[in-house]
Amino acid sequence: MDPALSALIDMVEASYDERMIKRGLKGFVHSCGFEFFAYLQTEGLEARVLSSYPEKWQKIYLRNQYSRVDPVVTEAKRRMEMFSWTIDDWPSRGTSEFKRFRDEAVEHGIRSGVTVPVQGSFGSTIMLTFASSGNKSDISKCQKQLSPLQAVLAIHYRLKIIAASTIVAPSRLLSPREAMCLTWAAKGKKAWEIAVLMGITPRTVQHYFDSARKKLNAATIPQLVAIAKDRGLV
Repeated sequence: MDPALSALIDMVEASYDERMIKRGLKGFVHSCGFEFFAYLQTEGLEARVLSSYPEKWQKIYLRNQYSRVDPVVTEAKRRMEMFSWTIDDWPSRGTSEFKRFRDEAVEHGIRSGVTVPVQGSFGSTIMLTFASSGNKSDISKCQKQLSPLQAVLAIHYRLKIIAASTIVAPSRLLSPREAMCLTWAAKGKKAWEIAVLMGITPRTVQHYFDSARKKLNAATIPQLVAIAKDRGLV
């Protein structure tokens, strides 16, 4: 295994917060010849981001929900394999929103990169991007220096562990069955649909909902789902 990748995986495994993960990723990105990294998990219109992009750009990206028009995100979902990209490949014409996204990306020093996508659970897509202010990125160097699937999954796994262990006390963690019911509820499934998907009865699904509501002090199922998502439990 490449020493830089090995060091990154070790750092991720030892991390207890996102700050440590970011520090490890920054070192790895620079060893690959890039300036920025962005870990992105998309699910529908929602996006979870951990990146070293300029803070102003991160706020603009999330506020405007640019993951909807970002051609890197679109290509990642379509190809599901590592690929390089450059802003010169993006059409200069298009909707006003897309043109604004393109112009603002250039303004914040993002012109090319390499993206590694992985299919996540429940229809989500996980992607790790290495970006540069240069006009072209050398994908051959990246191919030699990393095993992309390992890096992405290691980071994704550790983020899940951190979210589950630091945001709520252990006594308030959801059981696997409760978390599964809430995950399907977050997808818009009704109790009877969840029962069919999980091979249990609607009454049992309701039991899991009631148990989870007590743990998270939620009055309704929509509130329960919202709290669970905010705390990274589903």
